[in-house]
Parts: sequence; C-alpha cells; structure tokens
Amino acid sequence: MKELLRKTLAPISSLLIIILGTSFFNTFVSVRISTDGGSNLLTGLVYSAYYLGMMLGAIYMEKLINRTGHIRAFSIFASCTACSILLQSFTVSPYAWIIFRLTMGAACAGLFIVIESWLLLLSSSSTRGVVLSIYMVSLYSAQSLGQFILNFVPIQDDKAFTLTVIFCSLSIIPVCFMRAAAPHVHEPEYINIFYLLRKTPLGFAGNLVSGLVLGSFYALGPVFGREIGLSIWRISLIMSVTILGGMALQWPMGIFSDLVQRRKVLITTGAILFLISTVLFVYQPMPFPVLLTLLFLYGGFSFTLYPIAITYCCDFFSSAGITAVTCAALIIYGIGCIIGPLLSPLIMQMTRPSGLFLFTAILSLLLALYASWSRHALPTQSEESKEPYQALPSMTPEAAELDPRIKDNEHET
Repeated sequence: MKELLRKTLAPISSLLIIILGTSFFNTFVSVRISTDGGSNLLTGLVYSAYYLGMMLGAIYMEKLINRTGHIRAFSIFASCTACSILLQSFTVSPYAWIIFRLTMGAACAGLFIVIESWLLLLSSSSTRGVVLSIYMVSLYSAQSLGQFILNFVPIQDDKAFTLTVIFCSLSIIPVCFMRAAAPHVHEPEYINIFYLLRKTPLGFAGNLVSGLVLGSFYALGPVFGREIGLSIWRISLIMSVTILGGMALQWPMGIFSDLVQRRKVLITTGAILFLISTVLFVYQPMPFPVLLTLLFLYGGFSFTLYPIAITYCCDFFSSAGITAVTCAALIIYGIGCIIGPLLSPLIMQMTRPSGLFLFTAILSLLLALYASWSRHALPTQSEESKEPYQALPSMTPEAAELDPRIKDNEHET
C-alpha cells in the first residue's frame, strides 16, 4: 500500500492543485456574472459552453495525448486552461466568455484523461479499486475545499483570474517529476447512444437526469445563494457541503445498489431526491443550519445518481463492453449538463430563486415514476450478470479504465 501511495502521489498532487483552482473559479464565474447584472439564463449559457467543451474534449483529446505523450499533453492542457482563464479577465463580454469557457472545458477534459491514464498505468486488477477510491476522494475534497478560496478574493477584482492561473501553472510541477512510462491508450469500442437507449432506456434516462441536475446546480447553486441574500462565505459553504454530501454517500449507496436490484435503487434515489428538493423549494427562507443539512443530503443523492445509472447500464453488457458503455453514457450525461443550465434559469425566473430545486424535484419525480413503470414494461437483468457498483466521479472515458471489472490484459502495454 505504501508503494502504491508513493507512485500515485505525483498525479494525485497535480489533480488536487488544478481542481482547487478550477472548482473555485467555476463558482466565481457564476457569482461574477450575477454581480455584474447578468441574468440567470446568461449564467446558464456560459456554463453550458463549459460542459460542451468538456464533452468534446473527452471525445477528441485522446488522439492528442497519444501523439504527444502524457506529460507533455498535461502541460499543453494546463497552459490552455490558464490562457482561457487569463483571456476572460480582459473582457466582460458574455459572448467572449462563452468561447473562453468552451475552450477551458475542452482543456480540463484533457487534464482529467491524462491523470486517469497515469493512475491506470500504476494500478492492477487487485489495486484498481483502491486507486479509484483515492482518485474519487481527492477529486471531491479538492472541489469542496476550493469553494472557500472565494472568500479571499474580491468578486470585482482580477485577482481571481490570476490566482487560478497560478494554480494551473503549479499543477504541472508534480506530474513532470513522474518517471513511469506513458500508458498506451487503446481505441475504445464505439456504442451509439441510440443503441444504449434501445438496450437500456432507464439507464439512458438516469444518466440524462443526472447531467441535467448536476449541471444546473454547479451553474446556478451560487446564484441561488446570492439571490436569497447569503454572504460569499455562506455561498462557498453551501457549495462545499453539497459536494461533501456527494462524496459521503457514494459508498453507502454503492453497497445498497449491490445488495438490491438497481432499478429499485434508482426508484428510491429519485423519490428521496424529490422529497429533499421539494422541501428546499417550498420552505424558503429557512434557518441556515437546516439549509446546510438538506443540501448535504441533496448532494448525497444527486451526486450518486450518475454512478448508479451508469452501473445499471453496464449490467446489460458484458465486461468487454464496459468502456464503450461508459463513453456513450458520458455523452448522454454531457448533453444533460449542457441543457440543464439553460432550462433551470427559466423555472427560477418564473417562480423564485429556489426554483432551481423545483427543477430537480420535477426531474427526480419523473425518473422515479419511469423507473417504477419500467419494472413491468422493460426487461430486468438477471442477478447473475449484475456488475459490482463502482463510484465514477469523472466525466472522462478513462475513468472506466480504472474500473476493476476490466481485466488486466486489456491494459497491458
């Protein structure tokens, strides 16, 4: 274990540094647009551009990594991320920000793929689960801690841009000390998303709803906090607590989904998320400690929806097709992340700031009802072919390669 931790220290350190900067900056962008008088719809557009870039980057950046090598590719992506952020500081034009956020999303997808590939190289079938756990905890911890940086930079000042660029630059240092050979990335088998829809429509719906919910919350969670009169400290706190809830409930929900038919887990998750979201929508304003508690639970059930849905999809395919299923599910999730920030502002505008949670309540209720109906209308996968649950924290296809269900000989170089 000590040897494994030593080998993963450099890529995990680079991950921590880059996520500390980008997670803080993503929240800052939402608050800055709101402070400058931008509409919620504009915030959604800027965030949708970021997720569109993430999706495109996850699909196409692998070729660049194969051509340049992982260490040089990481340096390229970190530099592109830094340039996109720095260029944002030169203008307040929302149209320019949309372009810069799209390029930043593509570069960030490349960064994730590089780090995940390094972790794949260092792991085996017996250690892949441990490596995935380290990766997941590091990712969510950095996202959570990064929110508090918002308290140390003025919203209207350019220091936030400069500080994030510093994080991007520093992230290159640990990975450059890696001495391991770059991994060989196999060309993934392609599964059309429409084939996935025909094969497992409930899994398709679960991934789409997950993207709609999480994309909306990341984009408009800070806007919700600002519009109900929270300070910057409290806005960073609600974002951090929600992400921590997502990290805390990953494994309990995973164990539950391994013991119970996953379709029932999707019904339960959707129903509980509906109840929590309804309370968050109806009972506003509420005492801040109550709000934090509900958001912790909200994060727990909304963040676990994606790994449960994608594992449900994998139940309908052999182990050889898991990577391809993950790539297809990623595209579906990405589509949800793009559409969600565009739809949720409309509900917030028609109702009130907590309309963000009404959006989640509607989606989770529809998912629970559809999953319940599908128990009788759609095929049920046998328990013999049920794949073990794995937490999947990333939006990149390489995350599937960390899955211990995939045999070692598929990753030998």
